[in-house]
Amino acid sequence: MELDKAVFHLMRRAMQEHTASWQSHLPHLTKPQYAVLTAIREQPGIEQAQLGHRAAIDKATLASLLMRMEQRGLIRRTVDDADRRRRLLQLTDVGRAELRAVAPVADAVDIELLERLTPAERTELHRLLGKLARRRLVN
Repeated sequence: MELDKAVFHLMRRAMQEHTASWQSHLPHLTKPQYAVLTAIREQPGIEQAQLGHRAAIDKATLASLLMRMEQRGLIRRTVDDADRRRRLLQLTDVGRAELRAVAPVADAVDIELLERLTPAERTELHRLLGKLARRRLVN
């Protein structure tokens, strides 16, 4: 198969362009950090293992990512009183403010790439990517 016809090569190129734009507009916050902040905002008190699944970040990477985010004052980890092995995550005031500030920029980065598609194409792309990612999200 020719490289320019290989679906995953094209997806990688699109993601490279998205990543370059992200780093240009949001150099102080990585996409995984943004995913973590967003997931915690959507589910305050989320358990650390659930967060990894939700944000699609492996356990080892997540542990170091959370440590850095906690040091920056973006999140707070607490021990679950009912099960002391569980770590529950909350956004701090700093984390909430950061997310409020960067969300419009993150949306603009997405739109910058997605505006090449019609609304119907965006809907179809979302549906198809969801279908490809579903197994990863379910397991």
